[in-house]
Amino acid sequence: MTGIRWGSLATVVGGGVISLVCLVGVVLGHPWSAVPGVLGLLMAVREVRYLRRLRSGKISAIRENSSHEHH
Repeated sequence: MTGIRWGSLATVVGGGVISLVCLVGVVLGHPWSAVPGVLGLLMAVREVRYLRRLRSGKISAIRENSSHEHH
């Protein structure tokens, strides 16, 4: 990989932060806060999987109809 993909870094960190904040909400007795927490976690995992496939060469960096950065 050549350089940092800032959009991907923000997605993973943001998803992790949302998941942790929602986990605190669940522990404090707000069970519905698990829903956005799970969505944030799934978003972060999806981005990590995308970056792993990109790094291994299974997909190209330039894809049509993609929401990821084009380099």
